[in-house]
Amino acid sequence: GRQAWVGLDSGYGQIKAGLQFSPFVLAVLDSDPRGFSHFGSGLINYVDNVLVTGLFNANAVSYTSPTIAGLTGSALFAFGGKAGDFQAGRQYSASLKYENGGFMLNAAFYDGNGGGTAATPVPGTVAFVGRTIGAAYRFGPVTAKAAFTSYKVGGSFSNNVYGGGLDYQVTPAVDVNGGVWVTSDRNDTHNHSVLAALGTSYGLSKATALYAQVGLVNNHGAMDTGLGINNALFGVTGTTVGANIGIHHMF
Repeated sequence: GRQAWVGLDSGYGQIKAGLQFSPFVLAVLDSDPRGFSHFGSGLINYVDNVLVTGLFNANAVSYTSPTIAGLTGSALFAFGGKAGDFQAGRQYSASLKYENGGFMLNAAFYDGNGGGTAATPVPGTVAFVGRTIGAAYRFGPVTAKAAFTSYKVGGSFSNNVYGGGLDYQVTPAVDVNGGVWVTSDRNDTHNHSVLAALGTSYGLSKATALYAQVGLVNNHGAMDTGLGINNALFGVTGTTVGANIGIHHMF
């Protein structure tokens, strides 16, 4: 998905070089009950806070360890830099994940500088420090997930996001999931929001599925959490409700 890297994979781990996802964003994805849906999920909070920083890391080198006793580690460094300022756009991230049966626990951090020369259509070098810790537990067809994520943007806000929800695989073809995300600006707690969403999908084939989802977001103060990535990323004060239905096909 919009990555461009080369890599080496062996029993000693995997090394990748190029445009790639950070360990931080992959950890946030792992603990998101709606799988980073473009409507009503933890992805909305992520992009609303730091745009695509950490999603797409240009000129990056990463290493992911083999899984040992349920533990997997990953680290990334993006060089950044520009004439006269080596630190501009420099980014680094690391994560640690533990899995045992149906239980998963992960933690990750991200630290990035603004600037640099890597050109992207949407800003990908917002200066911010990110921290996350998440957990998931699968019991039968139901998976419960919860996470805490902090986005501290340089010279601006410091948002804490508390999220959680359930994913229920009703049948091999039918999935239902829902989640709630509460965001609070630690610099001014009058700025806060609640985002909630519920969705279902029906697989027509391995590549095609029908979907329907509904979401609600309530913003207070200067908080501007939206409902969706496309044309609804930033919301207004008060309550907004949205829904969509559609079909998607993977090529």
